[in-house]
Amino acid sequence: SFEGVIGNLERRWRETDSAWMREEIEKFMSASPCEACGGHRLKPEALAVKIDGKHISEVTLKSIRDARDWFEQLPSRLSDKQNEIATRILKEIRERLRFLNDVGLEYLSLSRNSGTLSGGESQRIRLASQIGSGLTGVLYVLDEPSIGLHQRDNARLLDTLRHLRDLGNTVIVVEHDEDAIRTADYLVDIGPAAGVHGGQVIAKGTPADVMANPASI
Repeated sequence: SFEGVIGNLERRWRETDSAWMREEIEKFMSASPCEACGGHRLKPEALAVKIDGKHISEVTLKSIRDARDWFEQLPSRLSDKQNEIATRILKEIRERLRFLNDVGLEYLSLSRNSGTLSGGESQRIRLASQIGSGLTGVLYVLDEPSIGLHQRDNARLLDTLRHLRDLGNTVIVVEHDEDAIRTADYLVDIGPAAGVHGGQVIAKGTPADVMANPASI
């Protein structure tokens, strides 16, 4: 028997491995908040647990900046027993939020869909998670992490990269930003132009060495 148009589209959407086919089928679909959970996508049991009058979904709707402030003030609103239980967890949460803030992502909400992030935002989130891991002896390669950043946030990003280096890691950055270039321990200037007109090592050394090299722009 015929499964029906809607049933057919739902089945094909679930079973296809083609991103193009999913996008085509999604043209006939729409999203609406669940009446049971109010669009929070959590079971009633999970939403029933609240801290300082807020359940987990209400907290994740906050921006990273607001969430950091909320978690900083939270211990003063908890009982002694609650603080005893939560101290280590809250410390870990605050540190992770601080890392995200330091790489210039304080405007993002914690509930932001990862598919809507720009390449630079995704890269900086991964960078923040690496800082939190405390790994050493790792080689990091970053492609223009400063794209789209305000100058103030760019300075914090560079501090973060220096922190990664100081942990005992090697950080290689492809950049055009002057501040990032001046901050580098060692520079490799590749040019002289873009695309097929480049690809040659024009100068290398410390920033001072490269600036003194007449071949480098």
